[in-house]
Amino acid sequence: MKDVVNTFRVLLGAISILLFALLPQSAGASNPLKVSGTAIVESAYLWRGDKVCEVNFNPVLEASVGGFTAQAFAYLPFDGKYKEIDVDFSYALGPWQLHVADYFIRFADDPAPENFFDYRKQSTNHILEAILCYVPKSVPIEAKWFTFFYGDWIPEPDGSRGRTSFSSYLELTGYHDFGQAGRASLVLGASILKGPYTGYTRDFAMIHSELRYTNAIEAGSVKLPFGVSWMLNPYARAVYMNAWVGVSF
Repeated sequence: MKDVVNTFRVLLGAISILLFALLPQSAGASNPLKVSGTAIVESAYLWRGDKVCEVNFNPVLEASVGGFTAQAFAYLPFDGKYKEIDVDFSYALGPWQLHVADYFIRFADDPAPENFFDYRKQSTNHILEAILCYVPKSVPIEAKWFTFFYGDWIPEPDGSRGRTSFSSYLELTGYHDFGQAGRASLVLGASILKGPYTGYTRDFAMIHSELRYTNAIEAGSVKLPFGVSWMLNPYARAVYMNAWVGVSF
């Protein structure tokens, strides 16, 4: 419980910083500042062809104004073996979106003391990533490119952290909307350049193939999102399933 409370303190601190950053934009913008939140419980945390952890709680806080959006979110498994706290800043211009994300990742068996504010190379638990998205409204296709630029280092023979990998991940999504019956999606993802998805051994590998169904029940100003997915990692020859339900406001 103490770990969850500390995580929420970090999330609230992060969203306060995000609001402070966006308020000047809101003052001179025609669109008002919008703040929303979502709380999800899912059977597993699946990410880029891998199952990161089992049943978990996924809170999300978001603030947006004009084309600027800031998010703070976390993944908190019930078994306490893993914790992730993320912050994402983005700007949208038409169908294009540019993101900078900060992932704080920590495992329970890490012997080093936890320090969310440690960004030193040999001890940090942060990974920074740049993301470029193309999300047109005219066609049901989305394309996203992700590149780590800090925090993902190729391991040296002595176990120390070497040079930055700059490993990338390309994701293509095709979907079909069924109106109130929800959305069905096909997601394909590939590892580009040697990265953690293949143990830094391959410059290219298909690591993510996913069938996904999502929907939401509306109850006034509150929504109840839910979904299921089936994911195959062709490179690792692994198959995973996931289901989730939540509440958003």
